[in-house]
Amino acid sequence: MNATTKFLLVAMAFGGSVATATASSVVTNVTASGPGLGSFSLEESPPSFSYLSSTYASVDPITLTFTVGHAEGGDREHHVYETIGNGTSAAFSNFHFHLDESASGPASNVTFNYFDAEDNIFAPELPPGFTLDSPSKAQAAPFEPTGPRDLNFTGELKAGASIEEGYFSLNIPDPGAGNAYTFSLVQTPVAGVVPEPETYAMFLAGLGLMGFMARRKQNKNK
Repeated sequence: MNATTKFLLVAMAFGGSVATATASSVVTNVTASGPGLGSFSLEESPPSFSYLSSTYASVDPITLTFTVGHAEGGDREHHVYETIGNGTSAAFSNFHFHLDESASGPASNVTFNYFDAEDNIFAPELPPGFTLDSPSKAQAAPFEPTGPRDLNFTGELKAGASIEEGYFSLNIPDPGAGNAYTFSLVQTPVAGVVPEPETYAMFLAGLGLMGFMARRKQNKNK
């Protein structure tokens, strides 16, 4: 089953003291690569990029590479609405976003604007879903804790299921007139089965039965 990833990149001007600014960044291209990628397409021509489509062919990372140029207008933050689909045969139990820090210059200053665990960027009304980890929660290597360059999620996304229109916002610096740069957003699912509540109940009942049998055996041996 195919999985579709949709991004809606919306340039919105800040208010207040920055309203008079005349320069901003603009995303001029997005490409996808990585071992988890099955297919990728742009559904609109530059500079709109209202929707991007990608397919997870395996439980491996997909890297989205953004090319950023200069534009005239108000300072902008870039809003992304993403539908994440699991097109593999395995359930996802974790999901990770990482902004690649290997680039120099403006690219190293690209950050997530929202990374508070209280603001779940995936729509909470669409079960099954993920919950954004707190910044202090440790993650297995190589993942860093949730912060301005990393977002970590736990929950469940079953094989063939999808979460639609998850939201996050990027702070993308202006490269300056005549300049451009690229940065990468690596998205990594982690395969695993999240037990259903009934499974937990059966597990606890089993532990209780084992304890009862152990006590009974101990009483008989007295």
